[in-house]
Amino acid sequence: MSFLDKAARAALENVAAWQERFGGLDPGAGSAGPGFLETDAGCGVIAEVKLRSPSRGDLVGNTDYLALPAIYESAGAQAVSVVVEERYFGGSPELFMQVRERMKLPLLWKDFVVHTFQIQLAARLGASAILLIAGLLKGDNLPGMIDRVRAEGLRPLVEVHDEEEMNRALNAGADLVGVNNRNLVTLEVDLELSVRLAPYLGGPVQGVAESGIRNPEDVARMADLGYRAVLVGEAFVTSPDPLKTLTEMAGAGRRQ
Repeated sequence: MSFLDKAARAALENVAAWQERFGGLDPGAGSAGPGFLETDAGCGVIAEVKLRSPSRGDLVGNTDYLALPAIYESAGAQAVSVVVEERYFGGSPELFMQVRERMKLPLLWKDFVVHTFQIQLAARLGASAILLIAGLLKGDNLPGMIDRVRAEGLRPLVEVHDEEEMNRALNAGADLVGVNNRNLVTLEVDLELSVRLAPYLGGPVQGVAESGIRNPEDVARMADLGYRAVLVGEAFVTSPDPLKTLTEMAGAGRRQ
């Protein structure tokens, strides 16, 4: 069983637990946050709050991770991603709520979405966008989930890992595509994937380069390729000076 298969199974277990914890929330009383990557501001940085990684284990150690939202906001992030998956990444909807309380930037709900309750909960808790993984949503499930996300007032970020998934995402109506340089089967990272898929971007289709972005030079390279944003997590969470690291990366994106 691949990691993606395991994550999908765990996501259904999370949904069951979340329905018990948050089932009393009225999904029709959504409070979706501000627009996600709507303005043209070069190649922006989506800074991530991620507590754990399947490949690296605990990422935060003794770091005060709840100080990160204020740092991200002051350092020039255009948006913030919060990994809410519980089993493998140590997140939770409660973590999302804690981040939401500490900042006004648009937030991305990052999860392995397999159920509409995840979308409803994300909207109810103030997300602006939600991640949909093309490899998880086969057949008509992808366009159906994209429509449901938009109906909840959120922007779908459709994640792809190869040309076939890119074509499926575009045919399903995606206008914001995340190219994940991490192979979710092997967990290996190859930044060249973003290079290979860059020609699909342009016009109404915006791209986000995900995983493997380590320094300002990587950001500048993605900007040159036409990416609207980069999503960076571990480089900030594990940095001894996340303010400096993010400020430099955000500056590299604005200079393009």
